[in-house]
Amino acid sequence: MPAKDFALLHLTLLLYSGVSVLGKYAGVYLALKTTTLALVFLALEFVALGVYAVLWQQTLKRMPLSFAYSNKGVCTLWTCLFGLLFFGETLTPGKAIGIVTVLVGVWLVVSDHD
Repeated sequence: MPAKDFALLHLTLLLYSGVSVLGKYAGVYLALKTTTLALVFLALEFVALGVYAVLWQQTLKRMPLSFAYSNKGVCTLWTCLFGLLFFGETLTPGKAIGIVTVLVGVWLVVSDHD
């Protein structure tokens, strides 16, 4: 598989994980009754999901669905990192073990793929 296709896959998955940050901010601002900011983040989330959908389709044109979808497990890592960076969440031993387990699973599936 060409490196550019693999890069497209992982940039698409990074965007998909980033959508959760936008959704979280929208929820935070809704809870604070800051409607304007909540709507801004909801709109950004909607646009980002649209871009993701187009990129995901482009990705699937370049590789098997089973390969692309099995890589979605890396979203666990990105989402956890975003939680640490943007929301001050903590990385517990359980989360770390879970992330490593998922990444090993992704590696096992992907390394056995044609």
